[in-house]
Amino acid sequence: MKNFSLLVVAVASSIALVTEAHVSFRFPCPRRASYNECPQPKSDSDWNLVDYDSISPVGSFNGINDPIPKHPASFPGNRPVFTAGLNVNTTYEVDAPHNGGTCQWTLSYDNGKTQVVIQDWFRNCLRDAKHGRRYTVSVKIPANAPSGPALLTWLWNNNEGSREMYASSADVVIQGSNGGSISGVAPAFCNYGPGSCFIAEEVVAGGNWGEVYFKNRKNITITVPPK
Repeated sequence: MKNFSLLVVAVASSIALVTEAHVSFRFPCPRRASYNECPQPKSDSDWNLVDYDSISPVGSFNGINDPIPKHPASFPGNRPVFTAGLNVNTTYEVDAPHNGGTCQWTLSYDNGKTQVVIQDWFRNCLRDAKHGRRYTVSVKIPANAPSGPALLTWLWNNNEGSREMYASSADVVIQGSNGGSISGVAPAFCNYGPGSCFIAEEVVAGGNWGEVYFKNRKNITITVPPK
């Protein structure tokens, strides 16, 4: 009986290692996503640019699959307007939550070249999400966020399964101050290519979810000139 129990644990662990969690933004729309409510190509020649796999990881500790942001631009269309100082109910397409993980949300005003973290959810992000169901997280736009087109990015390191990084980037418009600065920390890109910070599976690491990497993120200030 003891040997059988050990076999069950071993099999379960191996399944967790080879099964990938798949999650992405649903609202706001991730760039070039195939969701019906998202901006669609305006010409027949652009349909090959549609991202039919927006829920897959952008990379793992072993390699980078896609840059962050994954695509250089969205298809033309209306961007959601978010008011500085207010909360936004972001939603996620969840294929498998893999016992949660650590999420970072960032804002960028230069197409992702510089990003500042506006909200964290350590360790338990998506832990209570359900397979095949959409999930909602309230994200607060900083009160001092400058007005203008911006890129909202969600980053996630899962607790169980392959050691991966998930990311979704969405074009939005911030309604806030006319110019100004927003300060915080730059995001940690863990499990995103060789040489990146490595976060082991939570069960293997004895509960170590990479806290030290997030504590050591560098301070950053993004300044947007007035219009």
